[in-house]
Amino acid sequence: MIKKLLFNFLLLVSLFFLDTGGAFPQPKGESPPETKLGEIRFQRREIGSPPSQLRMLEIQIEVLNRSPKSIAPPHSIKVVVTPKEIKFPEGASVTEFNLNPEEVSLDLALPPATGRVLMIGFSLLETKPESITFEIQINPPDGEKKVATWIGSGN
Repeated sequence: MIKKLLFNFLLLVSLFFLDTGGAFPQPKGESPPETKLGEIRFQRREIGSPPSQLRMLEIQIEVLNRSPKSIAPPHSIKVVVTPKEIKFPEGASVTEFNLNPEEVSLDLALPPATGRVLMIGFSLLETKPESITFEIQINPPDGEKKVATWIGSGN
């Protein structure tokens, strides 16, 4: 009797470890969302009153979810904006002017086939640059990159 019980127990345990070979197929996981950069727009803003006015360059970055079914979860999309080249007018006296890379993450879910606009701001000096070239990347280090240039005279 004990041998029969032990045999049945071992048979039952061995069935759990056998490969089912796809007898119970698992649902396929959805592919990750296909996020892309859309339009990039610049807007110059002046905050405060003239004696102590702060000049800002606002960069509006459109982030798109091109996937037909996949939702991008909150905080899964990160955008990094890196100033690459700054040009000043000839003869302009410029003190040290360093712009550091800025990073922002989308804190909302991004449904399929939709987009959102992320905004990043940079302070500008009294001496207005002629242009600033930025490299914008979504989900570094492997995400899409775009280069955009703000021309100071137009804004």
